[in-house]
Amino acid sequence: MVAPLAAIAGGDERVLVGPDTADDAGVYLLDGNALVATVDFITPVCDDPRRFGRVAAANALSDVFAMGGEVLFALNLCCFPETDVAPEDLEAILVGAAEVIAEAGGALLGGHSVRDDELKFGLAVVGRAEPDRLITNAGARPGDRLILTKPLGTGVLINAFKAGKLDAAGLEPALVEMERLNRTASHLALEHGVSGGTDVTGFGFAGHALGIARASGVTLRVRLSDLPVHEGFAELRRRRVTTASTRANREHTAGETELPAGLDEIAAEVLFDPQTSGGLLLAVPADAPSSLLDALLASGHHAALVGEVEAGAPRLVVV
Repeated sequence: MVAPLAAIAGGDERVLVGPDTADDAGVYLLDGNALVATVDFITPVCDDPRRFGRVAAANALSDVFAMGGEVLFALNLCCFPETDVAPEDLEAILVGAAEVIAEAGGALLGGHSVRDDELKFGLAVVGRAEPDRLITNAGARPGDRLILTKPLGTGVLINAFKAGKLDAAGLEPALVEMERLNRTASHLALEHGVSGGTDVTGFGFAGHALGIARASGVTLRVRLSDLPVHEGFAELRRRRVTTASTRANREHTAGETELPAGLDEIAAEVLFDPQTSGGLLLAVPADAPSSLLDALLASGHHAALVGEVEAGAPRLVVV
């Protein structure tokens, strides 16, 4: 689907990052500034409408931070049912999102609403970055170390909650992480010389890792045992909780992902679990991973050093 768009967009020197690399956001050069533009919306992840608004906003804003940018402004995207949802709940969604936009340093300019049988909410976002300090999925280099800034497993936990197999207390740690902005992680990444990275969202860890591998022309080697994972993920998988996207994510990456022989299927599934408002996967220069990891942990992130970037064909190797 992206190929025709890349052909149309190609050749415009103002486009610094377009659809050809399938990056987190588009980047447009305007008067010496790199404008970062993105859009995203999701279905509810919890029963609290205000917190759903907060998560949906953090999820949409993340693409700007994944590019090393700062948020300028956002527009609400409201797909709201006419019935079955109380007006005060819809208002609470908007309030929660507005809170997070303000926390991100941005302004809310308005938005657009349509009637929809299924509740969805998100944002269109415009940010600004320095053109020579962008973080892109084409910026990883052999020798870089890989850091992931949030635990994986939100897809299964959200679905378990919706199915009544996980209570609100069990979902709470994941909800806190989904509300966490990637702004601080982005700032710290730039301070430590990171130019390669992405955020981990709907295509799962493997899909987004391969996005880096393809765009950068490198191999990513990842240690499965070092990936941070939300508590309860494995037990819920043993109880047959999964997501509609997990199998598709696995099939999409199958030809370029190498898994160890005899790997337990439940252990492997965390690689393909779709994330909502996930963390940043950063390719960190070899002289900086320890100091960046220490800074992330000190700031409250549940970050981990999970692998390395190697020379080789675009590929994800899991060990």
